[in-house]
Amino acid sequence: MKIKLFWQPNCPKCPKAKELCDELEKEGVVVERYNTAERDGLAEASFYSIATTPVILLVDDNEDVIKSWQGEMPTKKEVVECITQMIKK
Repeated sequence: MKIKLFWQPNCPKCPKAKELCDELEKEGVVVERYNTAERDGLAEASFYSIATTPVILLVDDNEDVIKSWQGEMPTKKEVVECITQMIKK
């Protein structure tokens, strides 16, 4: 299970999403970051039909989306609780 963060340099909400992902990484959560202003980031965003930023996806080992947050970001606690619930299943 890991987090995928989709962001853009000029997005006013993206810094908060990036800070959240920094905090999650400190807790041992794997985070992949995709700048949608770059080719590789845009390609990955297209795969998930992402058209806006920021977006945080919680994906399983098969790359299937378990949970997504778009625009307004969750708290660290919300993300950790979601991960914990998925691990228990």
